[in-house]
Amino acid sequence: YQRRVHGIFKNTMSEVVPIWQDREVKFDVKLAELQQRKGEVVVDSINAVEDTKGNNGEKGNILTMNPRLIRINDTDQKVNLSIGYDCIVSVDIKSIESRLKGNCQALFIKTKHNQSRFEFIFTSLISDSPRLFTSFQAVVRSYETTKIYRDLRLRTAIIQEKKLNLLPQEHVYNKYANVSNLSADQPSPGTMYVTNIRIVWFSQSTETFNASIPWIQIKSIKIRDSKQGKAIVVETHPINNGYMAGFKTEGFDKIHLELSNLLTAHNESPIFGIVTVMEEKPSATKSTFIPRTTDDVQIVSSEYKAPSAALYAYLTQSSTGERPIVFSKELGLAIEKPPEGISLEDIW
Repeated sequence: YQRRVHGIFKNTMSEVVPIWQDREVKFDVKLAELQQRKGEVVVDSINAVEDTKGNNGEKGNILTMNPRLIRINDTDQKVNLSIGYDCIVSVDIKSIESRLKGNCQALFIKTKHNQSRFEFIFTSLISDSPRLFTSFQAVVRSYETTKIYRDLRLRTAIIQEKKLNLLPQEHVYNKYANVSNLSADQPSPGTMYVTNIRIVWFSQSTETFNASIPWIQIKSIKIRDSKQGKAIVVETHPINNGYMAGFKTEGFDKIHLELSNLLTAHNESPIFGIVTVMEEKPSATKSTFIPRTTDDVQIVSSEYKAPSAALYAYLTQSSTGERPIVFSKELGLAIEKPPEGISLEDIW
C-alpha cells in the first residue's frame, strides 16, 4: 500500500475541519474565531493587561485557555491576538518599561508560525499579582507534557505485554484483533484499539511497530482500493504531511462506520488532554470574565480585512532576517518577501 493511492471511494465521509486553535498565531481576527469552542476551557481570565510590544499603553483582557492564549483590547475588540501553544518557542519573565506601569516585570512569549517568528510582551497592570505568569506557565507546562493526546506518534513505547498503556482519562471503546497494517509491501497483522483519545494499532510480532493517531489529528477516514483489496484509510491533517495509514480486516464496513461516527463526534468536541488546576486562585477571578454583549454586532463587519499588518509590530529580528530578497514590481525595488498571506497593500 502506497501513501498516494488512486482508487475508488466507497462510503466516504466528508473531511473534517482542522482544529487550529493550538496550532496557529492569529492577529486581529473576527471575534467569531475567538469564541470558546467545544473542548476549550478558560483556565484563567485577567483584566488590565498591557500589550507592551504591539499596543504599548493600551489595556486589554487576557484569557488563558487550554489550547491557546487570547488577548482582546479594551477600547477596540477588533485589536486582538490568538496564540496557539504549539507555536511557542520560549517563555520568559523580564523587566520592561511600560507606559502605564513604568519599570516592571513582564511576560515575554516567543513564537514561530508559517516560517515567521513573533515576540509578544504582556504586562499585568494589577499591583503585586503574579497570576499572569503563574497561570500561563502552568498551562504551557501541561500542554508540553500531554502532546501524546494531540500528536501523531509512530514506534513509541505505548504497548506493554500486548496491552495498550492507557492515558489519564482515556477509556477503550473497542478492541479489534486481526487488523493488518498495509504500510509495507506485505500486510502486517496486528491489533487495533479505538479509544476516546485516539486510534492505536500495533503489530502482533513486534510491539514497537505501532501507531498512535489522535482524533484531533485525523482529517478523514475512508474506504479505498489497495493492492490487498478494500482497506480503511486514515489520513491526518497536512501538519503531519498528510500521513496515511491503511488497515485491512474482516467486517471493515462496520469498523469504518464506527470510526467515521467517532471522528465526527470528537471533531465537534475535541479532547486536548490539558488538565491544569489553579491553586490559591483569588475569589475575584470568577468575575474577571465579563460576557461581551457586543460580540454579535462586531462579528459581522463588511469592512473587515485579514490578516492585519499589525503583525509586523510583533515580528522579531531573526524572523525578518530569514526572508528572501525579491523584486517588487509595485515599488521598483528589492524588498524582503512579506510573510505568507500579507501583501504590500496590507503594509502601506
